[in-house]
Parts: sequence; C-alpha cells; structure tokens
Amino acid sequence: MEKTYAVIPAYEVVINGKNVTDDISMFVSQVEYSDRIEEASDEVSLVIDDIAGLWQSDWYPQQGDSLSLKIGYPGNMLDCGDFEIDEIELTGQPDVLTVKAIAAAITTSLRTRKSRAFEKQTLKDIAQFVADKHGLTLMGDTSRLANIEIGRKTQDNESDLSFLASVARKFGIIFSVRGDQLIFLNPEELEKSDSIASFKRYQLSRYSFKDKTSDTYEAATVSRRDVKTNTVVDWRLDSSGDPTKMDEVVVDERVENASQAEALAGGAIRESNKDKLTGSFSTDGNILLVAGANLELEGFGAFSGKWTIKESTHRISVDSGYTTEVSIRKGPYKKTFEKVSTKKEGRSEVDWLKDLGLS
Repeated sequence: MEKTYAVIPAYEVVINGKNVTDDISMFVSQVEYSDRIEEASDEVSLVIDDIAGLWQSDWYPQQGDSLSLKIGYPGNMLDCGDFEIDEIELTGQPDVLTVKAIAAAITTSLRTRKSRAFEKQTLKDIAQFVADKHGLTLMGDTSRLANIEIGRKTQDNESDLSFLASVARKFGIIFSVRGDQLIFLNPEELEKSDSIASFKRYQLSRYSFKDKTSDTYEAATVSRRDVKTNTVVDWRLDSSGDPTKMDEVVVDERVENASQAEALAGGAIRESNKDKLTGSFSTDGNILLVAGANLELEGFGAFSGKWTIKESTHRISVDSGYTTEVSIRKGPYKKTFEKVSTKKEGRSEVDWLKDLGLS
C-alpha cells in the first residue's frame, strides 16, 4: 500500500532584511495575510504567545520596521509583499502579543492631509502627479484615465490616498496601492479575465451567498447644462438592458463633458450594485486565491458561475493549519450608455449677446 504524506504549511518572515522565521516560530501561534482589491491597505499580522514576557521587553517590535511575508507550502509560497509594522497589541491572560503591519507603500506622506486644486487635466494627469510626488509608478488601465477630462477638481483637506480613492470610486474605477505602484483597474475588464480555479461544495468548509434588490438600481441618469446655449443634455446608462426594471439612480455631480458623464454614470451604477450579489467561503489554504482573481463555483444553482475575489485572508495557525477565506462578488451585467434628450431652457448667453450686438 502506497504511503501518503500530509503537506505541511510554511511561512517565511523577514524583518529589517533579516530572515527571522526560525527565531520566532516557537512563539508564533498564527500568521495572517489580508489581501484587498481596492482602497483599504493589505495587512499582515503575527500572533505571538508571550507567557515569558520576552516580546514585551528585550524583543519588543519597533513600529516602522520593515516586514515581508511569504505564506503557503514548501516550494510553493505566496509572496505577500513588503509591509511596515504599524500596531502592537498586548492581551491577556495568558499574554499574547499581536503585531500588525500595513503595506509599505502606504507611507505617512500618502496619508497626510492637504489641499490643492487641479484644473483642465485628465484623470491620468492627476494620478501621474500623485505617483511622481511619492516616487510610485502609475499602472493599470491608464487609457481609461486619459479619456476622463476634468475641468476642475479640488482636494480639500484630504490625504492623497483618500482623494484618489474617492475620485476613482465616483468614476467606477478600482484603485489600490501595491508595492511601489498606484494601480487603476477597469472592473469590467477584470471580471472578463479567466478563472484561476473552480470549486464544488465538498471543497468548501463554510459558505454563504446573498442576492439583494434593496439599494440597487437598473439605470443611472446624468445631466449636463451648457450655459452658453442654455441647453441641457441628459444621458442614461442601463445596467441590464431589461426595460421592465425602472429603478434609477440620479447622479448629482457637476458634469463637464460626455466622457465624464459616462464615467460618472458607470461609477454610480457600480457603487450601488457592487454588493447586489456577494458571497464568502472558507477552504484549504490556496495561494491562487488573491484579490482581483476570478473563480468558478459549481453546483450552487443560481449562485454558480464566475465570481471575483474582493478580499482574501490567508491564515496559518497551530490549531487549524493553513486556511483561506475569501469574500466574493459577481460583476455587473452589460451596460448600454446613450444620450436620451437635449432640450433648450429659456434664452442662452449667446442669444443675449446677439441682442446686444456683441455676437
């Protein structure tokens, strides 16, 4: 009879450039890596049993120290990236020290509040300015950013991180900071990517799915007024193409051009509907399950099909070994965007100038 061997999970911790895995493994009861698709920082935590009090004195971690982590199985590990120790918590009894680290790219300067105005630039110009200011590289769907023209945008007592996140959200773009990169992604293109894995019920230890209609919409409308001609142009974006569904979200934003109108409508639909179909599950540790990847679920009826991972947590603990938990969502249906009306309201600036003989 052929013998089988269990694959033992493994991790590797490097602090300030030194591999300390062997030094700390006898104290570490849990290692965890949380990977998020947008806005919030990726995070690493080490849970340390400290009955002897060593980690509260001589071995106390220093905030600001660099930390990198790999997690998975020997010879097949997920490189979680570079982090900076940010928070240290002691609980008891017995004494347990939890060390948390955030992505190293989320620097103090990125989180510092400031005010400035951007005029007559594209969203790409604005993102490039921030990237250059912090020594980061602009990556992702930059062509989409270049197509969104902005007459004026004010950053009012906001950090560069929250400012870019809020602008991206309004225009329906996924934004994140990873490593030394500012990344902007088109969610529709992301959701078209091939799935990296397929799962059946027996492969999941826990699962939950939700399909809701409250606070979701089938269409978004946006309007732009041209003060020179005193005309109002209305656009409508349908998310499913079903004419029987009438719920609309009205975009209450200043619109300067058609490219802005379409992007704002798309952003409103995405923000409203991104949590219409959501789910979560736990499974054996799998390094392929990272934020932004697509996967297939089989045998779940209406909940079967392609899903996108919005967050994954990889955890190795002395109690349960290596497990992966994921939060998932289904992408929007195809969208159609069209100009639905153009109407003139009263006399325009051009009309008045003609009457005065100035035009």
